[in-house]
Amino acid sequence: MGERIDGPVSAQQAGFAGVTRKVLERLPLPGGNRELVVVEVTYPPGGVAPLHRHPVGGAVYIVEGVAESAYGCDDPRQYRAGETLQDRADIPHTLFRNCDSERPLRFLTIYVLEPGRSYTMEP
Repeated sequence: MGERIDGPVSAQQAGFAGVTRKVLERLPLPGGNRELVVVEVTYPPGGVAPLHRHPVGGAVYIVEGVAESAYGCDDPRQYRAGETLQDRADIPHTLFRNCDSERPLRFLTIYVLEPGRSYTMEP
C-alpha cells in the first residue's frame, strides 16, 4: 500500500476512499539523507485502514475525533482529541479506524524518514 504524502491520496493508494493527507512541514535534517515530516491525515466517518506497517516509528496526535488502534496481537485502545499514540516500526498495524460513523477523524503524524520513502507499507 504505497502512499503519496503531498496531498489527497487516491482510494487505491490509501486503502479506502475518502482519506486525505496534507504535508504541513518537511524539514531536512543535518548529517544525513533524512527529513522530519508532519502530515495532517483525515479519515472519513467510519473509515478503517487496511492491514499495514510502518518502516520507522512515529508520533500521532489526535486533533479531532476518536481513533482506535492496535498492533500485532495487542488489545485495541481508543485515543481521543488531544491524546497521542506511537506508530510502531515493522510490527503489523492490525487496526486503525475512525470510531465515529458521522464525523471525520483528523490527526497529525510526525516521523523521520528518507525523502521519497513511504511511511505506510503493505505488511
